[in-house]
Amino acid sequence: MNNIKTWFVENKLAASIALVFLIGVAGLGYLSWNAWSDYGAAKDDYDAQAAKIAELAKIKPFPSDSNLKKLNITLNQSKSNLNDLNTAMARFTILPFGEIQKAKVQDQPQLFQDTLRTQVTAIKTLAGNKGSTLPPSFYLGLDDFENRLPLPEQISSLARQLSVLNWLATTIISKKEVILAEFSRVQTGPSLTGSTTPKNIAPKPYETLNSVRFTMRCSQPAFRETINAIASAPYFMIIEDIKVQNSGTEPPHRNSAGTADGAAAAPTDGTAQIQRIPVIVGRESLNVSLKVRILDFPQSQQAPDSLK
Repeated sequence: MNNIKTWFVENKLAASIALVFLIGVAGLGYLSWNAWSDYGAAKDDYDAQAAKIAELAKIKPFPSDSNLKKLNITLNQSKSNLNDLNTAMARFTILPFGEIQKAKVQDQPQLFQDTLRTQVTAIKTLAGNKGSTLPPSFYLGLDDFENRLPLPEQISSLARQLSVLNWLATTIISKKEVILAEFSRVQTGPSLTGSTTPKNIAPKPYETLNSVRFTMRCSQPAFRETINAIASAPYFMIIEDIKVQNSGTEPPHRNSAGTADGAAAAPTDGTAQIQRIPVIVGRESLNVSLKVRILDFPQSQQAPDSLK
């Protein structure tokens, strides 16, 4: 040990160089080990990615013949279903009343006003024959055109509305002793100014013409028949709102049923009377308020381009 110390003391330069060399070798060894470790991690990642690429290369890319066949079957079925639906809806296409659209364009406004006046008169006559009552200002909900001609661009919509309004009013008044207190249009469709659907918006397969609100007092059978008529109408109408109220606020008295409602008459052979519970059925008339939306389905609807 003393010899080593003596050598270091006598050979300081050589000892310093040897020490620096040893430190450099140690540092280089550490860097080499660290680089080898990074190389190993990078190689493992490369091998994993190469294996994944090789696996993906073996897969047949979409669309395959099988997938295309299934997609075509689905598209063809969707087109068939859509065409069937359009065919079914075509029967609800509303035709202009009285073929007003076949008249000359300049004559259509006056023809519409004359036709409207004729139909209002016919319904008033029917109401008188059925003992029914119409509102004092009844004009099929088209009061605006009693004393004013419509614009030419309004005729198409108004003539179709007249078809439905005339059918609806006639159906209601054809029931006996109906008191129609209100029959008015509620503007829910497009404005009647000739505006069209913006080009960047796809047209709907139907058109909302308008909604109709009517309030009436009628018998229970008349109410039932009116609802059934709307449900089976040649036009597509949706009942948006309905309110039904008995005209009488008090129920019938128990003894009002009498023998006509099931009370047994006293037997004449001296046997004991059989007790029967009388059946009491309300016969009050009804106060009814309905709001009905009118939809039209043009006949020219086809499958969208995306399904062709």
